[in-house]
Amino acid sequence: MDMKHINPHTRHAGFSLVELMVAMTLGLILLAGVVSVVTNTSASFGELNKASRQLDNGRYAIQVLREDIRHAGYYGEFFDVPDPTAMTNPCSTTLADLESGMSLPVQGYTGAAVAPLACLPGYVPNTDVLVIRRASTEVTATGAMLGSEVYLQSRTDSRVLQPGPFDAAVFDLVKRDGSVADVRRYLVHIYYIRNCSDCSGAGDGIPTLTRVEFRNGNLNTVAPIAEGIETLRLQYGIDSNGDGVANQLVTLPANLNAWSSLISVEMGLLARNVEPSPGYTDQKTYSLAGVNLTPGGNFKRHAYTTLARAVNPGDRRVQ
Repeated sequence: MDMKHINPHTRHAGFSLVELMVAMTLGLILLAGVVSVVTNTSASFGELNKASRQLDNGRYAIQVLREDIRHAGYYGEFFDVPDPTAMTNPCSTTLADLESGMSLPVQGYTGAAVAPLACLPGYVPNTDVLVIRRASTEVTATGAMLGSEVYLQSRTDSRVLQPGPFDAAVFDLVKRDGSVADVRRYLVHIYYIRNCSDCSGAGDGIPTLTRVEFRNGNLNTVAPIAEGIETLRLQYGIDSNGDGVANQLVTLPANLNAWSSLISVEMGLLARNVEPSPGYTDQKTYSLAGVNLTPGGNFKRHAYTTLARAVNPGDRRVQ
């Protein structure tokens, strides 16, 4: 082919302006599609992650409460717990109040505008409070007893409640074989909703199921259990005829006799995502232990309810 006769414009032909504009437009459309897919996927993953955390927190909170209620009133081998003579202040750390509180292994308070107890920092108004009293399921070696803790030594017919360390003249119960009767740490747990999970400084504002624990001779050990729990509601199962089965479900037992007849607790928890969901408005109404709530706002939520039997008080009623 004679190169002299090839049109120079043919040899150097490229995209026309129109073709370039069309290509750029198509590229932008494809890029926008990719960005949209990535953005939506990221948002969906974020929502899925928040929902997963919420489910884990709600289930864990219910599990912790259920297990503690099941162990309420566990005092080692000691069985003959006397009936209560007065409502004991759960915040008190005097030995006399700790001892009288053994007759009320489960105690509760309905939600109020202010904290129903003085030992509940950051209490969220109108949320219920649950008190559990029991002994640890782990036996404490006598050599490991601390002077800052209170211990329960028990056998079937008797018990000793005293602070450590071990003193054979105080913890003087023995088993049939002559060995020292088991000693366990005495526990008081107070569950409530606090207005923060990380409460340093101004706090993070995340409502949290929190437990106040009796440790080192006082009730100032505050332990977050599960964040995102914004409501706790309770109802109590009462056995009024002594057959070991609840035949009444009440918001709050009316008197000491009713409290001593308590054998189960119905719990309702409302868990929310830790972070809000943009563009979402919660319009649902949640039913929790006989109470209907419509919280609203931009948080996705899930309600958890369960009925837990207080095994030890129930078993004592049918003996």
